[in-house]
Amino acid sequence: MRYGRIVLNEPHASVEGLYDSRLSFWNIDEGFVNGAVMDLTDWHTDFLFHGLGDSRIETVRFPYSRFLVDAERLWNDPLEDKGQGILYRKYGEYCRDIPIGAESRLLGLWRWHQMRLKLALERSASTLLLDCHSFPERMSDVDVCIGFNEDWSKPEKETLEFAVNFFEENGYAVGINNPYSNSIAPECSVPYKSMMLEINKKAYLKGNTLQLSTRTGRLGRNMSQLVSSFMSLLLDS
Repeated sequence: MRYGRIVLNEPHASVEGLYDSRLSFWNIDEGFVNGAVMDLTDWHTDFLFHGLGDSRIETVRFPYSRFLVDAERLWNDPLEDKGQGILYRKYGEYCRDIPIGAESRLLGLWRWHQMRLKLALERSASTLLLDCHSFPERMSDVDVCIGFNEDWSKPEKETLEFAVNFFEENGYAVGINNPYSNSIAPECSVPYKSMMLEINKKAYLKGNTLQLSTRTGRLGRNMSQLVSSFMSLLLDS
């Protein structure tokens, strides 16, 4: 299959809005920030994954915290039962009571991100969607997790093998649909494929801090090389 473009989806890289009383409705204290927010935010992934100035690579970044709206959750997501659907209402000991009026506004932000992602995918008859994330070190020993769906959105074998070989040849331990699985795949009017890339935070952060480590530069260059190689690979396919 010949791809024409790459779309980078970055739904969890921001913490904006957490202190906005019109949107948050969380009890923002030190425990919440140092626990939940530190744990689940995809810190600096907007730095690690970028479009390289190539017009064929488009980034769709959600500018708000996932604790306001999880732009990647499904409508009627199974995690709604745990209070962690599109609008998180519970995380650990913390609860969130969202007024009806605010709920409508927040769901509008989810629709907005989904629409932008869909429009980006539909700019070409065939696109590779890269779903860009990070995960806490405690989740797994692997450095990079490659995820995909077992359906029409699964990338071709050659694309998946290329990604696995690229990371392994550069010294990274790779997990396949482990510790996370699947990849976002919104319904569109054109065909495309979707691959999730999850980076272990230990690969680029200093311990349990937000400081970038000495490994960050190399990882960033590797990610740029991967995206560039995808473009060459896809155009030659």
